Amino acid sequence: MTVKGVIIGFIILLLAYPVYLWVTYINEAVTTGSGFGFQIGDTKREVYSELNAALTELSGKNGKAFIQIKSNPQLAPFIATEDDFDVMIRPRFHEIGYEGFEKQDVWKFYIDASYFNTLKLEFCDGKLCRIYRHRKYFELP
Repeated sequence: MTVKGVIIGFIILLLAYPVYLWVTYINEAVTTGSGFGFQIGDTKREVYSELNAALTELSGKNGKAFIQIKSNPQLAPFIATEDDFDVMIRPRFHEIGYEGFEKQDVWKFYIDASYFNTLKLEFCDGKLCRIYRHRKYFELP
């Protein structure tokens, strides 16, 4: 391989990376129909029952979805953190966990515990009214 070939290959790779980032970027809001495994208008119970399958589909075979919670005095010693500290946990979406989700009108999930790969579900009057998906593989300075 010549020096010219190496330089051309490097330039192609250098140009391909921004194209890859642009192609894989997602910033989409769904307010009608369906998206990302969920149907607008479904109840919280219906959406909760679909969470595991939909989030597994979004995160891939080995990926995982997380939620962010705030530590409290009872929880802090068990998770080795300070009180009032934000931590990410991986929910299991068992029936017992529905009660905590049911009280919230916004459910936000972090795919692979990343702030740059999220899914947010918003509820209006107990029904799914907005699905927001955001993913980017880069951070701007």
